[in-house]
Amino acid sequence: MIRRVIGIYYSPVGGTARMTRSLTEGLAGLLDDCNPDGVRSELIDLMHGSDSVELDDETVAVIGLPVYIGKLPLPALGALDRINSNGAFTAVVVSYGGSSYGNALYELQHYAEEHDFSVIGAGAFAVRYRRHRGRSAFENGIDADSMKSFGSALGSKIRRLAGCEIDGLRIKPAPVEVSGRLPVHRVSRLSPKAAEVAQGVLQRVSFIHKNSEWYL
Repeated sequence: MIRRVIGIYYSPVGGTARMTRSLTEGLAGLLDDCNPDGVRSELIDLMHGSDSVELDDETVAVIGLPVYIGKLPLPALGALDRINSNGAFTAVVVSYGGSSYGNALYELQHYAEEHDFSVIGAGAFAVRYRRHRGRSAFENGIDADSMKSFGSALGSKIRRLAGCEIDGLRIKPAPVEVSGRLPVHRVSRLSPKAAEVAQGVLQRVSFIHKNSEWYL
């Protein structure tokens, strides 16, 4: 049985928050009939608050982090330490500008599994930004079609794993295979603002844009 879907995000600019919120609310809707009382959605902003959070086997987590120069921001990983996963089913997702997400998705999957999250899905989604009067602003360049496809496939997988299709029958998930390696951190040790500027430079000089990718 699933009682709630929790979106956990780190989003200095706002695009990652929107990506995570969309996936979280969409999953809650797809899983709503898995519980007689319905499935509720919740959001946790890792940039605010310091209390620990307990998950359980009736919770699905969606962890969304931004990509800075092909890596995850280290402050975001530090903030994740206050989430006690307790083996909860989890989708890990990253937002990137459309050129390359490097090893960030592999890094997030590796981190989540080391901290006892049961990773059942992973995705990297293009979220583009524009500059407006010296500030970063979210542009309607999010890859909504890929996110919708991922959410639908993920919802079907959770229904099978969590016993929604056959009442009470929970299935141990097979490992999700994301290619990559653990990166060496240098730029991402900078402040979120400095890393954001570096990411913007990379996007402006890159002429190659990749499509979103996801794994189940």
